[in-house]
Amino acid sequence: MKLFFKYIKNKLLKAITILVVLIVAFSPNFTFAWSGKGHVIITRMAVKLIIDDPNMPSELKAILIEGLGTKNKLFQFESYINDTSNLRTFDAGLDSFSIRPDTLTASKSPIPAFGISEPLTHYMDTEFFQSDVERQKFLPNGANKIKPTDLPRNPKDERYQKAGFITFRTEQCYKSLVSSFKENYSNDQVFLWIGYLSHYVADSYQPFHSTIDYQGHECSCNKEREKKHNLHGDLEGLLFEDTSKTGQENREKFLKYFQAAIARLKENKKTETLDPYLVIQDALFSSYDYLPMLCRAGDIALGKENLDANKWFNYKEKIENREISVLEMKAERMAESTIKIRDLIIQAWNEAQSKNVH
Repeated sequence: MKLFFKYIKNKLLKAITILVVLIVAFSPNFTFAWSGKGHVIITRMAVKLIIDDPNMPSELKAILIEGLGTKNKLFQFESYINDTSNLRTFDAGLDSFSIRPDTLTASKSPIPAFGISEPLTHYMDTEFFQSDVERQKFLPNGANKIKPTDLPRNPKDERYQKAGFITFRTEQCYKSLVSSFKENYSNDQVFLWIGYLSHYVADSYQPFHSTIDYQGHECSCNKEREKKHNLHGDLEGLLFEDTSKTGQENREKFLKYFQAAIARLKENKKTETLDPYLVIQDALFSSYDYLPMLCRAGDIALGKENLDANKWFNYKEKIENREISVLEMKAERMAESTIKIRDLIIQAWNEAQSKNVH
C-alpha cells in the first residue's frame, strides 16, 4: 500500500510540474534566463559529460539517465536545438526541473531560508554594492563594475534585498543536493536539486543577470526610444525562436561553437574543491565584462522598429585579445556553465558518498 501511494504521489508531482510549466510559459511577458530550451540544453550536456565518462560511478549514471527519461536525448542536440515548433513544453524530470525556478518566479514562490521570494534568486544587480550612491547604476562602458571584495558573504546584508540572492540560493541548492544524495531521498528530489542547481549556475553566466540594467535600457540604442527594447530577451530566446533560414544557419553555428567550447573546457578538470558561492560570484564578474559589447551590438542591430537578429548574433569585437561574436559568446557562456554544473554534480555525489571519484 505504501508503494502504491508513493507511486501516485510521484505521478501527481510530475503532472503538477508539467501543468505549472505550461501555464506560466504561455503567460505574457514571461522569459527564461537562457530560454527554457537553453536551460534544458545546458542540463542535458552536463549529464552527457558525466554519462560518457568511463570513470564515473554507474549508480550516478543510472540516476541521471532516469532523470532524463531516455538516454536518446544525449544524441539529439542538433534536432532539439533546431526544433522551433514546440518551445514551451518540457518533459518531466531533469528537463522540467531545470526550468522550474522560472515558473516559480511568476508565482513569487516564497523561500523562507532567506525571507524572500523566488524572483530575487536569479540574478545580482551588482551595482547596488557601489559605496558611492551615484555609481549604483549601469554605464554602457562598464565603468561601474564592482570588485569581489565589495560583496559581503552575509545574506543578512540588507543590500541583497534589492540586489538579489543568486550566490546564496545556489549554495543552498548545492547543499540540498548533497543531502538528497546522502540521505537516499526519492529520485524526484534528487532531480529537483540537480535541476535547480543547473538553473542558477546557468543564470549567473548570462551577462544581463549581473547588472541593474537587466534589459539593456541604458545602452545607446535604447536612449532615444519611447518604447525601450529588451536586449536581455534577445540574448536568451531569440536564437531558438527564429524560424527563418538565417535563424537555422545561426543555430547550426551556435551548436558548432557550443560543442567546440565543451570539447576545449571539459578536459580542464581541476582537483580543488569548488565553492558554489564563489562559482557564482566569479561567473557574475566575468559576465559583467560582456555588457559593453552587448550594448554596442544593440547599436548596430536595433533599428527603428525591430532588432535584426542576424546582425545582433554576428556582431563581433575584440575581447581579451581575440575577436568574438555575440553568438560565440552565448555558446561559450552556456558551455562554461555546463562544465561547472557537471563538476558540482560530481562533487556533490562524492561528498555524499564520502569517497573520491577521479
